[in-house]
Amino acid sequence: MNQKVKPVSTIAILALAFFGMGVGTITPALNAIFVQFSDLPITTLLLVSTLPSLTVIPATLIAGAVAGNKVKFKTLAVLGMTLFTLAGVAPYFATDFTVILIERAVFGIGLGLIIPLANALVMGVYEGDKIANMTGIVTLFMNIGGMVLQFMGGYFAGIGWNYSFLPHGLGVVSLIIVIFFLPEPPKAPVTAETHAMVKEKLPLKLFIIVIVFGLFILSIYPMLVNMSTLIVERNLGTTATAGIVLALLTVGGMIAGSVFGKVFKISGRFILAVGYAFGFVGLAIVVFASNIFILTLGVFLVGVALSTLIPANMMIIGMTVKPSQMPLGVSMLMAGMNLFGFLSTYWIGAIAGITGDAVTAPIMVGTVVIGAFGVLYLFINPLKPNFPDAEIS
Repeated sequence: MNQKVKPVSTIAILALAFFGMGVGTITPALNAIFVQFSDLPITTLLLVSTLPSLTVIPATLIAGAVAGNKVKFKTLAVLGMTLFTLAGVAPYFATDFTVILIERAVFGIGLGLIIPLANALVMGVYEGDKIANMTGIVTLFMNIGGMVLQFMGGYFAGIGWNYSFLPHGLGVVSLIIVIFFLPEPPKAPVTAETHAMVKEKLPLKLFIIVIVFGLFILSIYPMLVNMSTLIVERNLGTTATAGIVLALLTVGGMIAGSVFGKVFKISGRFILAVGYAFGFVGLAIVVFASNIFILTLGVFLVGVALSTLIPANMMIIGMTVKPSQMPLGVSMLMAGMNLFGFLSTYWIGAIAGITGDAVTAPIMVGTVVIGAFGVLYLFINPLKPNFPDAEIS
């Protein structure tokens, strides 16, 4: 039986989730950063955005493996938020790009420690239908945080490229809340059966889920990292405009997260097809948008897709793995998400090498990939349980 969750504990979980999409804070400022360090190649410059996605991976996997059994959730959360805040703000004071990349790598470690904790805590302290509802709410708060941080990043980039790193300082608020109010899930009794479940191999279906979702992230990342450049090239606005446009990504995510429980019930086995359909339409609109309103609509729909697919995949993982494997399963999904985010730098470079276009062409290719997944999941039932005692409601 799970413990009764106090409202202040729920606030602490959501305060942690608020920074789960903090990696995108400086995305609206990328064009300004590119101008500041124009002597460096584009693949090197993109690392300021994608390198944290690489260092997130081991940190996320370690956090998922030790959280709650070897290390307390609160300990990991405090360490993660401390690194997130300090290393996040640090590039404001740097002038050497190598130093900035080192600081971004440390920032990624901090982010990696906190990313799996909110969803793992939901699985550990809530019961029944409350799990699905809270999974959607956690996604909602991740998007609210992403929207606030991206908007602030774009606004401060208008003052100076290095000012775009300052919004990470908001992490100190979450750090204080976490220190005093983050709940610790009750430990399950250790039995021979528990040991057997822990040692049991992870199912192949989990790896397929991680790879497919990772390819979705790979497909939308060119839109995210190129948005400020795309807007400037099409004469649709400035880097500050990019912050506002990308904020609509998280507005779409907020809406999708808030209604996910109902959408999941209605769509059933077609939940992933629905998510990929939104992503396909959204990216297609971005490719052909000729004014800022249409471009923003496309970004909004991609946000709906992302925040439909994240909780959907979380729920599917819950139907796929044993309960004891759930924290590691969630960590693997988030690690895969960040791995493919990092690989997008070289994906963009490869497409640019073939087409000569590093901005629109990668988005066009991503549109095709996501459309193919949408069609695929019209025929594949992702909700099929992987083990006999799984329940689908």
